[in-house]
Amino acid sequence: MTAEAVVRCLEIDVDFYRELTVFLMKKHTKILADDLEWLTDSLNDEQAFLMKSRSLEDKRLELFRGLGIDDRKLSELIEEAPEDYKPKMNMLYKQLTELVDNITELNSQTTEMVKRKLDNQKEFVIQAGILEKPQTYNKNASKVEGGQSSAKAFRQV
Repeated sequence: MTAEAVVRCLEIDVDFYRELTVFLMKKHTKILADDLEWLTDSLNDEQAFLMKSRSLEDKRLELFRGLGIDDRKLSELIEEAPEDYKPKMNMLYKQLTELVDNITELNSQTTEMVKRKLDNQKEFVIQAGILEKPQTYNKNASKVEGGQSSAKAFRQV
């Protein structure tokens, strides 16, 4: 039955997005704490979430194409569902919408926080003079600053 398949698909999506939300909240907290070790270690987990997300979407599209409903909005499917499926579908739809909204907001906040942290680091590097090129000497023993020779003329020996 179409409604049953749609409900099962929604349940799987809601479970996945709950799990993703927990991961992203933890990531946000670890960024706040500058826990670079955890962040580095979590890259594989994050990649796995991305791959699972793509896989779930591919499976959903394949299911909906197979059911002949790939051109329909979820709200339309809920309206047309048998009465005994509508409450469950509505609940899952609301949960999914809320989870996606929360993930979007969390990602936005995390991106802004990382941007601020990077801007602060950039300012620190500039103030510390770390990006300035050191003074060195070329093979003619002329002082070189920032890749340019400061000698007025090269001497021949």
